Amino acid sequence: MGPYRSITIKKQVLLFEIERRCGFSDCNERNFTGLTKREALDYTGFECHVCKRWNDDSLTKKDAPDWWDEIQHKQVQAEP
Repeated sequence: MGPYRSITIKKQVLLFEIERRCGFSDCNERNFTGLTKREALDYTGFECHVCKRWNDDSLTKKDAPDWWDEIQHKQVQAEP
């Protein structure tokens, strides 16, 4: 047998899931979005899985109470 080759798969830990309703009155569908820490830092909204329209949104302390301080701190550091 020849040399072994390895495959490396990077994993990101899912921290939490948020539930939002589509903001368009003709849809109003529930949407669930799972976020990693990196995604939480960059979160600005979601695309509705039914109508495919973008919904501007932001996270609140209620969404990620255990990570809120860290998320806020990293967002402040990232601002120019």
